[in-house]
Amino acid sequence: MRLFFIILFFTFFGKLFSVEIINNKDSLLFTKIDSTCIETYRTMLNTKLILGGRFNIFSLTDSAKVPLEYSTNDKTNLGIGLSYKGFGVEFQFAPKGANKEKDKFGKSQQFSLSTSANGRRFIYDFYIRFNKGFHTTTPSKISGDTSGAVAYYYPPDIINVNLGFEFAYLFNNKRFSSSAPYDFTQRQKKSAGSFIAGTFFSAYSINADSVIFPDSLKNRFSPAAHFVFAQNIQWGFSFGYTYTYVWNKYWFANIYLLPGLSLQKYNSTKLDSETTIPKVSIGGALQSRFSIGYNQKKYFIAFSFMGNNYTVNDVGNFTLNYKYGSARLLCGYRFNHRKLKDLPL
Repeated sequence: MRLFFIILFFTFFGKLFSVEIINNKDSLLFTKIDSTCIETYRTMLNTKLILGGRFNIFSLTDSAKVPLEYSTNDKTNLGIGLSYKGFGVEFQFAPKGANKEKDKFGKSQQFSLSTSANGRRFIYDFYIRFNKGFHTTTPSKISGDTSGAVAYYYPPDIINVNLGFEFAYLFNNKRFSSSAPYDFTQRQKKSAGSFIAGTFFSAYSINADSVIFPDSLKNRFSPAAHFVFAQNIQWGFSFGYTYTYVWNKYWFANIYLLPGLSLQKYNSTKLDSETTIPKVSIGGALQSRFSIGYNQKKYFIAFSFMGNNYTVNDVGNFTLNYKYGSARLLCGYRFNHRKLKDLPL
């Protein structure tokens, strides 16, 4: 397992780099949409500029319900995206100088690959993410300093790898578009929503050369939390709802909430190489999205947020929580505009 982390580190070490393949074509079932509710632009060339950032956070909460939270030193990403006839690609990168608080929070390296779809009946996301360089989100006392000074703690050796998938089915797939508020290959003409049911899998690991706590905080947590390696694997089912509200013809706002329950298997290794017995427990998860903007035939502009939150309970007098996602501002233009006929997604 450690060799796996080392290979990933030397392969992907560097500036943040992200590639996403987006497939909006539902190839399993071809049912026509309700054209009074949805207008499709999949035969047009959709282009977009992207400004945004990703977040990756994990936290440990002790028996007194006091959390210790770590985050990557997030950068601002710039990117471009193209889509045509249900297939799209996005490329994002962090420009030089985007990480302006390196002295305060330390340096982070991030790499991700994913393929996803907001199709007519199905939504899915397959991903792998690598992160190195975390800092505490709140300052703590400096060990051995009698002046009471505080500082952010950023151990440079923490490595996080996360891989998995999410898969969901839309019940109201003729009148509600999942791609309209996020991929913009369609437009929701009338307000509509849909129940969602799905399944998900996640393998999440934290690896470090030493215990992740600053010396001044070690006594807060039970010995079970003093790990140098921790891994959680989970698989579960989810059920939720999504709704897009449309006003003044082209303005829209979408909310997407998909809570879930999972079976989780957690294990860890301490600094003295002692390995814990893997524990299987019930955990919780939440997939959430939000988007708001303006979407018409020739151009669109929008703000969107996507997040995933997982909680691992009963791992030794503490709770492990991890969450990740993105927020971004998009503006786009569609080329070769013409009147479209009713087409399947």
